Amino acid sequence: MTYQEGLDQIDKATQKISDATQLTIEAVMNAFLFTWQWWIALAMIIVPWIFWTMFRDREKTAHLFSAGLLVMVISEILDVIGVGLGKWAYPVKVIPIATISFSYRLSLLPVIFMLFLQFKPHVNPFVKAVLYGGFGAFIGLPLLESINLYKTYDWHLTYSFLILTSLYLLGYWFNQRKTF
Repeated sequence: MTYQEGLDQIDKATQKISDATQLTIEAVMNAFLFTWQWWIALAMIIVPWIFWTMFRDREKTAHLFSAGLLVMVISEILDVIGVGLGKWAYPVKVIPIATISFSYRLSLLPVIFMLFLQFKPHVNPFVKAVLYGGFGAFIGLPLLESINLYKTYDWHLTYSFLILTSLYLLGYWFNQRKTF
């Protein structure tokens, strides 16, 4: 393949992404908008942040949030890769863009992570990491799948458990740093 053929290939791929977004817009606007699943997805974006602002340790907000931001960024990168490779999808979307899903990765994961850091800080981080990964992978994701907010194609929940557990430990390590 020549360089120009590569550019042409990317143009075709971009058009397919645009077509997928158009199909997603039609599905959300004509089938999902204002369904109870759509409202749950919207609540999953907003409610965790409201909860966190009410219960966070105000003296450690910046430190907790910076670790939470790391969890958000890494989980979003992994999510884009997983969705892009067709390992999983988020059928009901609040924002009808084919490649975007905000509800789980950018709200629940970082908020629960930050609350885990804040409460019972002397509990072994490995125990918390296993709880975080186990709850997310074996309770949260199947629950989301049962209400059509998440769908796996070629993915095992054990992989999610390992990723979430590792993500917690990385965020914990980052949070323990005295300086950035």
